[in-house]
This record gives sequence, structure tokens and C-alpha cells, in this order.
Amino acid sequence: MTEPDSLLAHIRAGEDSLLEFKEVLFKGNQVRFARGEERAAKTIAEVFVSMANTEGGSVLFGVADDGAIIGVEPDKKALLEQFVINAARDQCLPPLTPVLDWLLLPGTDHQDALCLKVDVAKSRFAVVQTRDGRYLKRVGSHRMPIPTSELAQLLIARERMTPFEEWGATGMTLEALNPLRFDFYYKRRFGRPWQDAALAYERLLANLKLATRDEVERWLPTHLGMLLFADRPEQALDGAYVDIATYPGDLADGNPVDSKRITGPVPEQIEQVVRYLASSPYLPTRSVKTAAGRRDYPAYDLLALQEAVVNALAHRDYAQTGSQVRLFIFPRRIEIWSPGRLHNSLSPEDLYVGCQPYRRNQLLCGFMRDYVSPLNQLSYMEARGEGFLKLVQRSEALSGQRPELIVRGQAVCLTIFAAAAAFVSG
Repeated sequence: MTEPDSLLAHIRAGEDSLLEFKEVLFKGNQVRFARGEERAAKTIAEVFVSMANTEGGSVLFGVADDGAIIGVEPDKKALLEQFVINAARDQCLPPLTPVLDWLLLPGTDHQDALCLKVDVAKSRFAVVQTRDGRYLKRVGSHRMPIPTSELAQLLIARERMTPFEEWGATGMTLEALNPLRFDFYYKRRFGRPWQDAALAYERLLANLKLATRDEVERWLPTHLGMLLFADRPEQALDGAYVDIATYPGDLADGNPVDSKRITGPVPEQIEQVVRYLASSPYLPTRSVKTAAGRRDYPAYDLLALQEAVVNALAHRDYAQTGSQVRLFIFPRRIEIWSPGRLHNSLSPEDLYVGCQPYRRNQLLCGFMRDYVSPLNQLSYMEARGEGFLKLVQRSEALSGQRPELIVRGQAVCLTIFAAAAAFVSG
């Protein structure tokens, strides 16, 4: 049986766990379904989510509930395609990338009818939810909530099977990775061009966890690949950047005297933020002439600030969409807010006494050991996990105040206090 014959036989058999029909109506430029669902985008997102959480499946647009092939008006093709893409991208978390295929099928009037077949693959990396937070699965031709006990098992299994860093970046291709950045890294790390590795580019990226294949065997960058080698990682990871704001008073009142957004790969974000802090006129350094020469009294230890920025970017929760690292500069303190609570049940006091952290982004932290700071020519990330203690020691030695680490909501805030000597006149 040929593929079209197989599809027609499936249509005659009716809807099941792998196939759903949608007769499409149009109200101006709005898509509607004949079944009467008022919110078509929400409805089709539920279908996509339920299929992705089960065994995948297909939705046939232009086919009625009873299997009658009605078709779609040819001049509405672009409108329906955009509707499907928007629903999969904006109404599903994480976003889905269905495969769209236009078909000519024998209609009820014995004329060819234009239908859209949308294939949704089984999710390999995540348990998918609707925009309003519902986890659904497919049972026969119905979509049903996933029971709490089953959902807990699925979430644990998926997290253990594939860390978030190794998930494919939905909607991206390998072209999102800058090959010049990767070539520079590979030469510095391995002492030779990547072409000498005798592996195809895609396979080499996959071996380094920078690329993977999706459910239909297309190559795409992983989240790790986007964070390290994409010019704009925020295209795949909403919020993968740093916002800096400087305020004249002690509150973030929405009226900064200076602000800047730092984008690019994570190592470059770190370098840019540290460079900004080193040159900002809002971080005072008092200079005093003495018999031995000029002596500077800086407000902050720059190496401590660098460590704080590294921690914020390397350990943040990149799965929190729409949340970025935020750095607030006040007259006598700096606050660095990082999305995500402390990982693996750590408490702030655990870090102050030197407990070895279990890092949220193990692979990203591993790569950060290969990047050297222009500030001190040392690796951004130490293998021993002593960076936080050094940050505390250097900051406290300068200002006399221990940096304050708190967990608030779904974020961690580190406050570093300015040294009073930087403000003394004379």
C-alpha cells in the first residue's frame, strides 16, 4: 500500500491516538474550527502537547470529524500555516517544531481537496505543557490530563535522561552557531583546527554536546551550543543575556542614570560585564597622593565582581524563560540577580562554609574552564569549587562586610558592598 493509500485508509478508520481531524473555517483572518472551539490556538496547542507527550501523531486540517475530506481554501494556505506555527511556538512549553505538509486528497465532491498534514514528534527531552500550565497526554482520540503520579515519574525520567543543556534548541539550525567562534575555541583547546579531527562538523559538535538530532533526524544546536557559540543565544533561550542598571539612590525605581544590555555567548557576556564595571564612573575609586606615590582605594574588588558574574551566568536556570541575569548598581552596593533557586537543596549558609556545590549546568561549567579571563589570565571556572569563598574573602577584606546571598522567589540575589574608603574625602 502506498503512502497516500495508507493515509486514506487511516482517515476512513477515523481518529485515534495518532491522528486527529480538524475542519477549518475562517472568520476574516482568524482560524476557527467547525467543531465550535472558540479559542482555536489554545485547542490545537492542547492537541500538539498531548501528542508530543505520548507517541507523537498527525493533525489533518481540512478533514471533518466523520472523515469527510473538505479541504482548505488555497488562498488561506499562508494564514493556516502561520496559525499552526504560532500555536506550536507560543502556546506550548517548551515550543514545538511540527512538520507541515500540504496534500491533495480526493474530496467529497470527487475533486482534489487541499489539506494540511501537521506531524508532531514525540518529545525526547521534555514533558510538554500548554501555555497555561497543563500537562496532557493522548488516550485514543482524546486528550487527557496526565495524572500527578505519572507526571512526577515522567519529569524525573526526562531530567535524568537528558540535562537541559543537551536539549535541542527548538526552531534553530546549526547555522545559528558561529563557526569562527567554534574554530577559535577548538584551536585554543586542542591546538589544531577542527578540520584535522577527521570527523564531520555535525558529528564533532555532537560529540562535544553542542549539537543533536531532533525526532525527525534533523541536526540542531543544543542549548549548550547556543550559549557558547551563537551570536544571539537569546533566540533560543529567552533571557540569555544580562541587564545592567545604575541607580542614583538606594532603590531600583525604574529611573536609572545608566543602563546597558549585554548579549552574545556566555564567555563574552562575562568579559563585557567585567569591562563595563571596570570602566563605569559609578564605581568610584579614590586616589590619594602619598610620599610613596599615588594610592588607589577602589569601591570593589574587580576579581570578586568577576567571580560573581561568572557564578550568575554559569549556574543560573536557563530553563526559566523570560528571566535574565540582572545587575543593579547602587551608590554603595551592587546586586546581582540570577534566575533559579540554589541547586540540589543547597542553602546560602552551605556555600559560606565551603560545601562543594553540585552545579546546575555541569557541561557549561566544564567549558568555562577553557576560557581565560583578560583580568588575571586565569580560567573563569575552577574545578575545586572555591570561587565563591574567594569572592567572599576578597570582598569582605576590602569593605569589611560579608557579601549577602539570599534566595527570593525563583531567583538568587548576591549583594556586594562598597568599601567605605572609596568615599572618604581628602
